[in-house]
Amino acid sequence: MVKCSGQPGSATGIQGQVRIQVKMMKFLFVRLFRLSFLCFLLFHPLGVWGSSFGEYRHGWPALKPPRGVIVCPSPSAREEAMLLESLSGLAAQAVNEGRFDRMVWIDTDKPSYRRIFEKSLEAMAIESRERMDVWTLLARLKEEGIVKGYVLYSGEKSRGKRIADYSANVATVYASLLSGVLVDTSLEAEARRFGLEKLKDAREESPAECFRKNKANLNNVSALSIHPAVSNMRDYAIAHRLMLYADEKELANEVLEWVRPLSPVLGWSVGDEYEATSLISEWGHYNTASDWCVNLPLITAAAPFVPLEKAREIPLAEIDFADSSYLHAFVMSDGDNMQWMMGSFIDNPAYLGNRRAQKTAISWTSCPVNLSVVSPVSWNELVRRQGDRNSYIEYGGGYQYPDLFAVRRPNREALLREFARRVGERMKELDVKIFGAIFRNLESEEAQEALRIYAEEMDGLTGMIAVQYFPYELGRRIYWYKNGRGTDIPLITANFALWNEVRSDRPFCGVPEYVASLVNRDARTVSFEEGYSCTVVHAWSDFGQTSEATPAPAVGLNPVLATESLLQDGIRTVSLNELLWRVRMRYRPEQTEALLRSERQTLP
Repeated sequence: MVKCSGQPGSATGIQGQVRIQVKMMKFLFVRLFRLSFLCFLLFHPLGVWGSSFGEYRHGWPALKPPRGVIVCPSPSAREEAMLLESLSGLAAQAVNEGRFDRMVWIDTDKPSYRRIFEKSLEAMAIESRERMDVWTLLARLKEEGIVKGYVLYSGEKSRGKRIADYSANVATVYASLLSGVLVDTSLEAEARRFGLEKLKDAREESPAECFRKNKANLNNVSALSIHPAVSNMRDYAIAHRLMLYADEKELANEVLEWVRPLSPVLGWSVGDEYEATSLISEWGHYNTASDWCVNLPLITAAAPFVPLEKAREIPLAEIDFADSSYLHAFVMSDGDNMQWMMGSFIDNPAYLGNRRAQKTAISWTSCPVNLSVVSPVSWNELVRRQGDRNSYIEYGGGYQYPDLFAVRRPNREALLREFARRVGERMKELDVKIFGAIFRNLESEEAQEALRIYAEEMDGLTGMIAVQYFPYELGRRIYWYKNGRGTDIPLITANFALWNEVRSDRPFCGVPEYVASLVNRDARTVSFEEGYSCTVVHAWSDFGQTSEATPAPAVGLNPVLATESLLQDGIRTVSLNELLWRVRMRYRPEQTEALLRSERQTLP
């Protein structure tokens, strides 16, 4: 079959020329955007990559973009995975300091990361790609003078909570400072065959000794909390010269006091989740739940070049306030888990990848603020898949407990305000209208102080939602706070919880059949003003053995669909944003009607 090319003046020829011109315009636009952004960084009066730019990136340290990328297959052996992480981190560090022009991408078959990779390279206008294995990469970076030698460690054998050997974490710190690669004792002979010099034996030093000896040379914009057996995120820590800790409480306390306030703490807690996140909160930071994130150096380098999409919510003027139905909202938990949002959440048929997700009244807790800073490609994909009945909830600005936030600092109120202002500005940029958080004790003075400040500093909120660490469900409670314009903003709590457990101290929690019966009973007995309720859905509860109404996969969205199918006539499920507006109309009609009139006047 012969493929005909269009001749000049013909329809196909003109179309071909137009396509070429459009392609060239797109290419030039990306180049111009990249150049203008780099000029901003270079000539901004506050410095190139200093703390001011870190603040601009919502407290996340920034990296300069590379000109090319080296793709390496992910090794199956943990020892080689550690080695590759260190090579990736040293390459990114060298790019940031102008000593190299290539970053490393550790290849993965996850659809979400493949999407991030392609769109990140497109945003940075990178066309140069090389492929090589970890040992070829080692030889390349040694030849380039980026690798000066190796740091020896002994791999922790257990992935459990009891840790016997912390030397991998110590080695990661020294790798960042000495330009050395991470070498397990089992690979030392191979490293020597490459002509590498041993720069440090990390087995000879504890993490606490390492920190006290080197903190003057480390970067206090963040820290990495990671199990010594986990290889992920070490590239990012090395690129930024961060301190690492695991389950050492005394060391964690020292490190978190030293890290500048309002910083992201990377990785995940080793040991008790509540204790670890409490300590992070008390020093005025937030947990990012990111220990299974990969390739953050390249992803964050591309982030400033990716234009952000805006979330969509039902406009106030389109809500039928004459509808007197009993209203119910479902809210999925655990969206502050950034590795989940970047990883399997989007494509997983149990969650956003469910074919019915866009048509179902489900509101997702998420991490729009941090996700849009770190991986805007992921955030944009969330927006692309948002249905008309879905809300995205900014869950805490990161995983933190507001009633514990910065209580160890002398300027708690000032830090609360700066944190709320920073989160609120980013939410407004993304058109995210709801703030949610998890508390130790919602009734405490500290919790109420934080909520007053959130309402005052977060402009444009429809409302807020709160859960407690235990139990999530608190019944029908409503609190009111004045925003910066003097308008009342509601905070509601979840009446019920879809959670796969039966406990005498949680009478409003259970399987879909039980929760549906609770909602139905509530609808029959409450007044019009109280004719609404909310169910928080435990993201990880699997009802496969306990709920006959829930089809497989019996986790995530399907339990919501099962519960909804059992609700009686007259109950209408809505997004949380719509529910909050209806609460405002029922309890604060004059204020809400004034806002409604104002919005209608702006309509075309």
